[in-house]
Amino acid sequence: MNYQLLKDAYYGTGGFASGMYLTRHKRETDDDYKFRQANAYYLNYFAPIVNALVDPIFKKPPIRNYSGELEDVIGGFLHNTDGSGTDMGTMMKQAAIMAKVYGVSFIVIDMSREAAARSMAELAQQRAYPYIRVVPPEDVVEYGMDKSGNLTYIELQEIASIDNGCIRYDRIRYGLDGWTSQGDTGLNGSGQYNLGRVPVVPLFSRLLEQKTMLPQSDMLPIAKTAQALYNHCSWLGEILRNQTFPLLTIPSLDAQDMTIGNNNALGYSPDCSHQPEFIAPPDGPASVLQTQITSLIQEMYRMASLSFMHQQGANESGLSRQWEFERTNQQLANFAANCSRAEESVLDIFARWLNRETDYNVTYPDDFGIIDVAGELQEAQQVLDMGLTDGLRQEVLQRVIAAYCPNITDERYDELMAGLEREQADELHANPEPEPDEE
Repeated sequence: MNYQLLKDAYYGTGGFASGMYLTRHKRETDDDYKFRQANAYYLNYFAPIVNALVDPIFKKPPIRNYSGELEDVIGGFLHNTDGSGTDMGTMMKQAAIMAKVYGVSFIVIDMSREAAARSMAELAQQRAYPYIRVVPPEDVVEYGMDKSGNLTYIELQEIASIDNGCIRYDRIRYGLDGWTSQGDTGLNGSGQYNLGRVPVVPLFSRLLEQKTMLPQSDMLPIAKTAQALYNHCSWLGEILRNQTFPLLTIPSLDAQDMTIGNNNALGYSPDCSHQPEFIAPPDGPASVLQTQITSLIQEMYRMASLSFMHQQGANESGLSRQWEFERTNQQLANFAANCSRAEESVLDIFARWLNRETDYNVTYPDDFGIIDVAGELQEAQQVLDMGLTDGLRQEVLQRVIAAYCPNITDERYDELMAGLEREQADELHANPEPEPDEE
């Protein structure tokens, strides 16, 4: 798995910043290649695509319910998950972005080796309860799984210290009944715990079809397309630099020493009859590259099922876009369900570290539809103009409220519906139906 390419594509670092992701031409000199690397630019469509597949899940805080003797401690933990003030929402979004980029991220729930609190009050006061951190899959050294797909152990490589650019690493191995550590710092150790499971929770970007903790990222083809786009932009830039300024032709065979126009002149025999003029290379290659660049950008959005976010051809129907958004909506819902399961597993291990039990559940949004307010209002007015039954008017009002006032409170909603019922009753009393004629 090319984790470095995925990371660089998201942040625009590494080979995109240095130019190392540029393909060198066979006949390109060292100086020309270095010049092209120094002048390359990266159109980062990769990060907005990843964010578009994560941000909707965290647009609104999920619903978290918990109770039991750890209720106060869990409340403090959710506001400070890592001891540095990072709340659970921020931590889960960090894990989700990492999982979407790499295909998986790992949430480690660890306990301070020096924690010695004796009561729940001391736990909350001293913040001696567990903390979590998010680890990318590139830091996984090895792991084991049982037949059910659960971790039996995992070994992680972590940066222990950085001294004057020298990085020292530690390896920490978490098993079912304890941990061991060893590394460059020499602080080797081990410990036991009675958790019944490995205190590491994987967060997967999608539903897995095979039992592995290191699945291939579904964003890798998009990252490779971003690399191709990077090269195409470099080629286009090279053509524009070399061919944008036209070349002056004059009737002189000594034009190589002349400084005219843009410092370029091409001499021809004075015996020729045509006048001096500017000439330019054909724009065909540049036009082809520009068309290909546009196509690559569209393909990146298409592969992510986000074509509706990027301008398409006029022939694409609204129904086609609706179906594509439904696929995206389902993709977001599946990822949101994975986030829910991962967070509940984190809190389960959190309680196990404290030898307590807790009833914790979290519900992330599962519908990410975007409502066309103007269209909904226009359609509602058309239905009302048909003069159908009062019961249908109530149904129309419900749809209008959902589209125009999505954040309305339940109390205000009930007031509006009651007001409509009173209005309908008043109209009925003011205009009673005529009694049938007696024969």
